[in-house]
Amino acid sequence: MPAAVSLLAGMLGGSIGVGVAYPLDTLKTKQQSNAGGAAANPIALTRQIYEAEGVAGFYSGCSTTMAGQAIIKGALFFVYGAARNCLAGTALGLSTLSLCLAASFSGFVGSFVMTPVERVKCVMQARAAGTFVNPVACIDELVRRDGVSGLCLRGLGATILREIPACTFYFVTFDLMKAALLGSGRLARTPALLLSGAVAGAMSWIPVYPIDVVKTQIQVELDDGGSAAQATIGSHVRRLWAAGGFLAFWDGLGPKLARAIVNHAVTFLVFDWTCAAWLASRGLAG
Repeated sequence: MPAAVSLLAGMLGGSIGVGVAYPLDTLKTKQQSNAGGAAANPIALTRQIYEAEGVAGFYSGCSTTMAGQAIIKGALFFVYGAARNCLAGTALGLSTLSLCLAASFSGFVGSFVMTPVERVKCVMQARAAGTFVNPVACIDELVRRDGVSGLCLRGLGATILREIPACTFYFVTFDLMKAALLGSGRLARTPALLLSGAVAGAMSWIPVYPIDVVKTQIQVELDDGGSAAQATIGSHVRRLWAAGGFLAFWDGLGPKLARAIVNHAVTFLVFDWTCAAWLASRGLAG
């Protein structure tokens, strides 16, 4: 598959997938930003957001995130596909090990794109709807108070720690499960893709969720004077543990898993459809 096709298909899949599941991601972020405190359960929190902010409260920062996820998923699928193709020509071939290496590399590279996008998303989601007129206003505020480094680098270390294992579980689970389901002939292609994407999405989050909670805590802060470097992973781990113990690292897991299942099922389905459409346009088999 040409790199340009993987890039475009990943961009479409990422954008559409995150848009469909965005309200669930808002619930996750609001719970995580209050991790260790009196965070409401998902049902109570949903009612609280709706009563205070209306429907708009579930979509704060959505346009930025859809655009950002188009870039992020395009980069992830592009790097993963390119690395996998390179490794296929080595002694490793298309082994599980080569898939793991390609996926982990995509997670590392993608982290540099994800960090500023998720910084804006987390800040807009954690605050009440209307706090920022638009994403540009949020970016302006972040740059004013944290500097460009705060916008682009705050939470980078935690993002890398999350994305390397997350992408490994994500891509490898999908590829192996898709091959097994289609090879068995028990499911048609569309339900096989949806099921594989849903399981891959869940598997990519459960092992790394505590890291994501720490990352969110780091990124939702606004510090005058550009003190992003002071927001260390260790300091937030200690603060979360002191505030809520073990359970503080799992706040918002329910909405995140629900969001991941919906988001990534749609993402992989759109990715596959886009690739299949390109192949069909050239008379090639999918």
